[in-house]
Amino acid sequence: MTALDRYDWNRRGRHRLRAPAAVVIDLPVPAALDAHVWVATIWPDDLTGGWARALWEPEPSRRGWRLPMELAAGDVIEFGADTPARPVRWFGIMDSYEPDRWATIQGPYPTPTDAWHDAQRLLALERFLPALPTEPPESVDAMRPDRPRTTTPPPPTPIDECCAPAAVPRTRPGDRE
Repeated sequence: MTALDRYDWNRRGRHRLRAPAAVVIDLPVPAALDAHVWVATIWPDDLTGGWARALWEPEPSRRGWRLPMELAAGDVIEFGADTPARPVRWFGIMDSYEPDRWATIQGPYPTPTDAWHDAQRLLALERFLPALPTEPPESVDAMRPDRPRTTTPPPPTPIDECCAPAAVPRTRPGDRE
């Protein structure tokens, strides 16, 4: 494996993990063959003052983990690998899922608390939308600031008789030929 073949999961940003059939098959933590690996959604637990965890279901083929039906944008995700040497953790924020393609997760964060606080900030930005107008607009043009306002329709453009199509009669009813 060359240096170009390795992806840098520790670079802070939005990482796209392959997720065919709603199964995440990429793991942003290094996992040796003897490691116990898992993925979980975590949230602050007011009862214990720590973190509650819902483990994701492993895919029966053991190739990845099923995306939970309850997963939502802004959830804190924990990727873990328990190795004989030391436990490894990678914390991120669920950003989006493109069916049968990608699960996009922002991270890594040093702690779940850091991820949770950033998730709350990002969710606050996404949640707010300006109020809709309560009064109907003056006209359709009022909704299009790029168009000049018109009060009356422009007069019809006369057809120049010399340029009229052949199907248009050149005389009006009542005219004598």
